[in-house]
Amino acid sequence: MIFNNKESIESALNKVEEIVKTTGNVQDMEYFRFHKKRFERMASTIVKKAEPGALILDIGSHYLHSSLLLQFLGYRVHAMDVGVFTELGFVQDRIKANNLVSIIENDLTTLSAIQEQSDEYDIILFTEILEHITFNPIDFWKHIYRLLKNKGFIYITTPNSLTIYNIIRTLKNLLLLKGVGINLDMIFGNVTYGHHWKEYSASEIKKYFAYLSNGFMVSIETYRYKYFAPQNFRGQLRNLFYNLGNLIPFFSDELEAVVELDKSQPWKAVAPQY
Repeated sequence: MIFNNKESIESALNKVEEIVKTTGNVQDMEYFRFHKKRFERMASTIVKKAEPGALILDIGSHYLHSSLLLQFLGYRVHAMDVGVFTELGFVQDRIKANNLVSIIENDLTTLSAIQEQSDEYDIILFTEILEHITFNPIDFWKHIYRLLKNKGFIYITTPNSLTIYNIIRTLKNLLLLKGVGINLDMIFGNVTYGHHWKEYSASEIKKYFAYLSNGFMVSIETYRYKYFAPQNFRGQLRNLFYNLGNLIPFFSDELEAVVELDKSQPWKAVAPQY
């Protein structure tokens, strides 16, 4: 077990990076490098709030970067994702080599793979997933309410919708009558179960969880981790807008939400009927 301090987080992160380098998968390496600072931020927040040994459900575990990092820091981790990711050869190798508990779940609306459990997890990790949800989320979060222990928490990271870059891009597309939302290049150029259908502001996230239950207490911080290689003038402008925005927390490119649960307050949201 690695003790929870800055040096141990760096050590654990380096250990994950070495696994990624050894695997040699291009997408795996690119994703890790782009999100490395986010992983470090996540680990730093988790270790301040939870002792080693806490049980974590990592929903959307992807290439297992977060799951491995937290396991190396002494937490017990259940890694959950759709089969298309979990069944990748190198992901399966990582699961076996590190004795990770892997859960395949292809339908977040039911969470049928862990339908029988309740009050199971100390922490539920939900990083870079909120913006991809394209279905009515009420039943999903009702399952999360059931699975999470009283006084446990959900850890969320998601892009801030109110970046200067997003605002300028939206205004430009409106003025040029191109439309709003994600563009066709993004729709046709990415393999995903859901694009960034809806990015949120900090105030929207607070309203989101207040709608579900008064037992959800939300605290939100802003931070920056993204860096886009300025390969052309457009890339340089993008970095410029992000740099300007990150001077003011309100416009920072990333939101970190910690959603603590008090189960003395009942569930209140009702899913609409078809």
